Amino acid sequence: MDTIEFGIVHSNVDDYLTTTIYINGYDLKDILGSIEINQVKKNDDQFMVGAYEGISPFIAFHTHNHFLKDTVNEYIYFDNRFVLLEYINSGIPGDHTIACNIDIYQDTVKWSNFKNFSILSESDFKYEELSFSFDRKQYEKAIEEMVTTEINTIYG
Repeated sequence: MDTIEFGIVHSNVDDYLTTTIYINGYDLKDILGSIEINQVKKNDDQFMVGAYEGISPFIAFHTHNHFLKDTVNEYIYFDNRFVLLEYINSGIPGDHTIACNIDIYQDTVKWSNFKNFSILSESDFKYEELSFSFDRKQYEKAIEEMVTTEINTIYG
């Protein structure tokens, strides 16, 4: 089983907060960036890879529980994919988001079927091999820790 941890950081672009996602101790942005860089090298493309930041913790944990599939419609893409990260440099809301299916079972939670959605780029990165399975109790505990500590401190 994989492990997950969430956090909150200030955006590198502006003065707002974003959600971080660590899987097995690695930042999801770095995991995706390494997959993308290999595809860019192979295709000799100059597209900027791995430049993501998390969604708003207000939506992820305060007003909704995004990672338990209770979220706003704008963060759900076709085929029931939920946005995990957004591209930080486009300036276009919803451009180049990273989304995946979140399947919640009795004892596990699975993230699979990752896809990037981009309006500006012709690059369509492939993430076929990327899939994570979490123990549901550990997954829900990671979310609960965000809700009871970080979110209550920030949003009161």
